[in-house]
Amino acid sequence: MQWQVRCRQCALRLVRAMTLLLHQDAAAAAVLRRTRMMLLLLLLIFSLSSFPSVTAKCPHKCWCEKDKVYCIDQELDRIPTHIPPVTKKLDLSDNKIRDTELKSLAHLTDLQHLDLSYNKIRDIESLAHLTELETLHLSNNNISEVKNGAFANLSKLQALFLHRNKIENIETGAFNNLTSLKELHLYYNNIHKLDLEMFKGLTKLNKLFLSGNKIDNIETGAFNNLTSLEVLHLDYNNIHKLDLEMFKGLTKLNRLLLDNNPLTCDCNILLFVNVLKTSYPQRDLLGNYDPSCHFPVEMSKKSLKEITKNDFNCTSPDVIVVPENKTVSVGEQLQLSCKAVGDPEPSITWAKDDIDLELGQRVRVFQNNTLIISKVERTDIGQYKCVASNYLGRKSFEAMVNVKGFAENG
Repeated sequence: MQWQVRCRQCALRLVRAMTLLLHQDAAAAAVLRRTRMMLLLLLLIFSLSSFPSVTAKCPHKCWCEKDKVYCIDQELDRIPTHIPPVTKKLDLSDNKIRDTELKSLAHLTDLQHLDLSYNKIRDIESLAHLTELETLHLSNNNISEVKNGAFANLSKLQALFLHRNKIENIETGAFNNLTSLKELHLYYNNIHKLDLEMFKGLTKLNKLFLSGNKIDNIETGAFNNLTSLEVLHLDYNNIHKLDLEMFKGLTKLNRLLLDNNPLTCDCNILLFVNVLKTSYPQRDLLGNYDPSCHFPVEMSKKSLKEITKNDFNCTSPDVIVVPENKTVSVGEQLQLSCKAVGDPEPSITWAKDDIDLELGQRVRVFQNNTLIISKVERTDIGQYKCVASNYLGRKSFEAMVNVKGFAENG
């Protein structure tokens, strides 16, 4: 813009100078008239290119340049009207926009970059019509929830910035359609839990930033679909326990930040650290941000890189309550108990005739690992097995269940 203004000023000076010469030198008048006409034409061209309103109206309080519209720090409380339909980049950052009114952007079918950071937005409306969007900035707003469908049809989106909001809840499937996403910024929100479906479908995600939340529960398998992930930040959260299954499948990971979490160091964490050392011998995944133990007290502040098997008494499972043989009648309830100890704490599964039990409304396993089958059927006859396992070993015990009688009619 500045070079166009300077050129226009130069052309005006030349035109004025030639006007004076026309009165002083009659012999050169013809040449000067032709030159002046050319300069006036050039001045007109500069004027047309300098004012977007001649070819496309630019929104009030905004600056437009070709396919870019900048409305930065203008105290706008809503998305302006008259945004040119050819716009590919729209910057509305540092304003006071509360309602995204995203329907007013429906005509921007070529929009690739949208910046709404540093506003007062509370809800994310559907952006489904912005199918060409590649970068979306929504950081530093007042968003508390990410609803399923908010990013539907944004299959070309590569970077999503949602950090420094008030996000507590992310509905299942909210990110499912973001098949091209490479960066997801969710740091400094109020997220407590990472569930199994939260990052499903993000197979191209390269960087995931979750620092500074309140995460205290990571469901096993939450990161399993992130096969392209290289950078994962989980520092400054409320994570107490780690186990190897949490990070299963992250074969390309080269940076994992876990510092400033109240970690309880146990045999699970020892296994986790040992596997990191053996599986990624050429990579210092934990980097210079070295996480340390918070509990138990005697290990407080001890680096995860320094813990060894001598710090723990890790043991394989030992079954202390075994299931017993039983005979029940059709329609009765069957209850089989199983309890095991070990460090790490063993997981317990149930099988019937060496096939894992299919759980449902009638067949359930409770938190204390007791198996209960309500309204027993003839097909429930068989050999039931309780299997207790941790990474140091496994033990199993069997019980025979017989069923007698037939269900009464009615």
